[in-house]
Amino acid sequence: MPEIITYSLKTSKDNSDEYFQIIAGFCDEVSKHISEEMKEFLTSFDGWIENRNLPHKFSIEENTFALLNMGILWKIYGARAMKSSRSTRKVRSGLVSIRKTNTTLKPIADFFRGLLNGITSFNKEKDSEQPAATPQNFNLLLDWLEASGEFAEVVNNVQAWRGFLFTKSKSEFETILFKLITLAEWFTETSLKRLGNFTENVNQFLEVEHPHYRWREDSLFTGKNRVEYHLNMVGTELLNRMLREVFNNCSQKIVILPPCMKAKPDDECLALQTSFGERCMHCTPGCRVNQISKLGEKKGFMVTIIPDDLKIYSGESSITGKSNSLGVVGVSCPLTNAQGGLEMIRMGVPAQGLPLDYCGCSYHWHRDRIPTELNIKQLLKILH
Repeated sequence: MPEIITYSLKTSKDNSDEYFQIIAGFCDEVSKHISEEMKEFLTSFDGWIENRNLPHKFSIEENTFALLNMGILWKIYGARAMKSSRSTRKVRSGLVSIRKTNTTLKPIADFFRGLLNGITSFNKEKDSEQPAATPQNFNLLLDWLEASGEFAEVVNNVQAWRGFLFTKSKSEFETILFKLITLAEWFTETSLKRLGNFTENVNQFLEVEHPHYRWREDSLFTGKNRVEYHLNMVGTELLNRMLREVFNNCSQKIVILPPCMKAKPDDECLALQTSFGERCMHCTPGCRVNQISKLGEKKGFMVTIIPDDLKIYSGESSITGKSNSLGVVGVSCPLTNAQGGLEMIRMGVPAQGLPLDYCGCSYHWHRDRIPTELNIKQLLKILH
């Protein structure tokens, strides 16, 4: 059993098979609860979408994930967003833009992001203080989430809901937001019962290790609590269900692995850089990337290590020859997997997400790095 930093899908077992059974059942439970408790709300939203003739029709899975995100992120980050100034949000947004578009300036942007994180560290004792449930405060929350750089895809996912909510009167909006908060409270309590065994180390990490992250640019990402892990675990399952049929119909499949699965550090790995990410050169027999790459050669799927820009997989490409003939399996930790799924949906790429069995990369979690793993049985099930 590897060192557990925050979460492990294996718990005390030799594999993570049980996790995938549990998450499927819990996702059914969540979907049923939301369809019953939010039925009137969902029907009203669907009617609003239809009347506006928007090109994107929202699936029940997308809506379920959006509702969960709105309620849970309001409870967790609402107070923090209210304490942020407009100038601070503009600076954050500018730094995020620089790190995405300029690789040369990225280290400098990250330095200042870390500095800003340290300066604006919030008082956790006041984190539970909920702001007034007004449209203005909800809009401020979404602005803060987007400026942070950690929730861009979530904000994109709820933009239509933002427009819908702003058609409501102040009292109607307040009623809806309170329903979302109630939903978030139900999910927090229930997810802890269903998925808590997989996230037992999160609180210890937050109490013991995370204070040392105060001045780091990834302090917000690494500082997420247990319900955010559970939220993204469910989010991956929801988005997988939404895209499964179109993914299965793709003529070609590619598996994108994270660099934390390498047996060797980046400067020792012999992987070959390509426009679609690094390709394994089979330098280390025991390397998980090497093993999955060889499995891909036998089973007929391509394996690559995540590229700098996922847009390479959207539209037409030299791999597919035509659009939508390539299905992508994205492998990462739960905190990034569902977000990657939302990005793929936005780009029109049929994708499936597969969470790593545990985290251990040197970028965020472990100074000496722990090579990570995935569930091969689940990977082959996804690839069908």
